[in-house]
Amino acid sequence: MSDMKRWRGLKDLVRDAVVEGSAAIERLQTETAARPFAIFERVPGVAKPAHVVHVVHDAAVAGTHVSIRAVTRVVSRGLDVALDALERE
Repeated sequence: MSDMKRWRGLKDLVRDAVVEGSAAIERLQTETAARPFAIFERVPGVAKPAHVVHVVHDAAVAGTHVSIRAVTRVVSRGLDVALDALERE
């Protein structure tokens, strides 16, 4: 196996680990936060504000992880371009 194939394989492994890890962490964060939110969303007087905070929390978590995965994919494509250029030399 050539060194270039090894570099590409390593890049792919790191990309996949970050993308899949981010998705797993996102699920964990939203599921963990859902428990206390479910309780507060049943308490009269705080139910509506708790629901709003819950929605904002979930949107912030999702947005953060979408960004992490997007940046990871862009960096991966950039590395593909760089590796292609090195391979041509």
